[in-house]
Amino acid sequence: MKYFLLPVLFILSSCSSSGGINKDFVPSAQKGLAVGTVTFEGDIPVNDIYRFFYQPVTTDKKEKRKHSGKIEIKARKDNQSAFNGDFNNAKTYLFIIEAEPGKYEFNQYNYLDHIGYTGMVYTSKEFSIPFEIKKGEITYIGELAYKDAARPGETRIYVSGYFERDINEFKNKYPFIKWEKAKNETVKEGNTGGGIVDFR
Repeated sequence: MKYFLLPVLFILSSCSSSGGINKDFVPSAQKGLAVGTVTFEGDIPVNDIYRFFYQPVTTDKKEKRKHSGKIEIKARKDNQSAFNGDFNNAKTYLFIIEAEPGKYEFNQYNYLDHIGYTGMVYTSKEFSIPFEIKKGEITYIGELAYKDAARPGETRIYVSGYFERDINEFKNKYPFIKWEKAKNETVKEGNTGGGIVDFR
């Protein structure tokens, strides 16, 4: 576990993720997309900000810094703790990662317990949810179901596939993308980080 006092600055996002993508987004022909969802358990978020970090699978530190990124979810609405996702009673969030072709992995998450100078950030141990981005292709990698109230030593993230459900939601939100070309490559295995992640 790692704890940091705020303010904390993260500069990791050179790749695009859904937080910065407009509804009229059209993918680059030279890059590829990895898409999926993050779903939270419970009706009210335990924390204010959640970040899911990904990186290319390489030993080249320069390339790793250049092509790493994150999905950031701010669980606030009208200055109150609340989920504000895309569907499933606002508890499920769509994400799109547009990046250079290659092998990547989600390798860590963190969360901020509350916004403000006394807020604390918890950073997980490393794990690996691997996925591949292919030039000009759309790869569905699955749902990351996040157990907000998991205790130390319990599984926090469950990876499973809801391809048809999620692609229909993507079609509604991003109509300019050719979703009929999406391929279901739900992640089935990886490094669980000692039980942090479970693949279903």
